[in-house]
Amino acid sequence: MSREKLDTMTDDGLLAEFAATGAEAPFATLIERHGPLVYNTCRRVLHDPHEAEDAAQAVFLTLAHKAKDRSLREGGALSSWLYRTAWHVSLRAREAAQIRRRHEKEAAAMKEEA
Repeated sequence: MSREKLDTMTDDGLLAEFAATGAEAPFATLIERHGPLVYNTCRRVLHDPHEAEDAAQAVFLTLAHKAKDRSLREGGALSSWLYRTAWHVSLRAREAAQIRRRHEKEAAAMKEEA
């Protein structure tokens, strides 16, 4: 599929093409369009570029799975779904990091006591 055609397709059209054919180009176009929104949302929550990158990848992985099993609502604004998903994925990642840091502190304190 030509670059010009991909650039003129709607988000729903790109998702449908990706779901039907598994072609990478439609999905890559979606990432180009919405990647900054997703990454910046993750960065605002996580405050760490590496954690934000991991969270953004998780969001697009979720999108790929949902597109393949056609569980996304058609006609909905993809950017809104991506924003909400990025926000929630980032909140969960932040919480997991806080729990991990707390456990590491507790383990270090127990090691010092021993």
